[in-house]
Amino acid sequence: MRADSVGRFPFAAALFAAFSIPVSAKAGGGVIQGQWSISLQAGTDIEVSGDYADAAQGTVLGLSTTVEVKRYKDIYGKSFRGNLSLGYGVARNIELFGRSGYYGTHANQVPAGNVASLPLLADFAKYKEWGAEAGVRYYFNPAERFKRYIAGVAGLRFLSASPATLSVPAANVVLNDLPFYDKSTVGVFGADLGASYDLSQSVAIGVEAGLRYQTKPSGIDTGLAGTGLDKINDVASRWSIPVLGQITFRF
Repeated sequence: MRADSVGRFPFAAALFAAFSIPVSAKAGGGVIQGQWSISLQAGTDIEVSGDYADAAQGTVLGLSTTVEVKRYKDIYGKSFRGNLSLGYGVARNIELFGRSGYYGTHANQVPAGNVASLPLLADFAKYKEWGAEAGVRYYFNPAERFKRYIAGVAGLRFLSASPATLSVPAANVVLNDLPFYDKSTVGVFGADLGASYDLSQSVAIGVEAGLRYQTKPSGIDTGLAGTGLDKINDVASRWSIPVLGQITFRF
């Protein structure tokens, strides 16, 4: 297990424990219908699957070049996700909501293959995105202080451009800021599982975990046409698990 992933799992463990606790009969903030809510969320994403660079073999400057598959979790380390959400209860246990958010993570320099048997390294720019989602949330026990829910969501994410720096240290060769992925608008679809606890009639805290599929961003002409490596950036859809803590205000 990657060291930077260890700290993420207590959130998921807390959520699992929340769904294992018997529901208290003590009343909380009442049913959801007719209530507005504002939620602040913060946490991280656990990368499940998705390749960021594809494998290929070709020739660059007359030299045999091999590029290895690199996944999101190979390249990117600790991440932060923050969301602001607005909801409205349309039925006793159903809430419609929309949210916007930011996600960012720094890249690690990684071995990417070889050029004439010499190690090739890749260093990608910071990954940044802004996004918006809309969805519907179903509460199993809306009148209780301890609430559990599921949700379905869909939306858009706006990704920043992601150039790459490629280097062959043994040959003292560096290609800085090679275009890789362009600014892109991608689709996102998924579901959430969450639990919250009413501290008062208007304030609740909770945890939430979800599953997200993000569509492929737009690749850029890397200048490698004719080398056999021109399709290495024709991937990058991904599956991830956002894990978040939250505070909610109802009115």
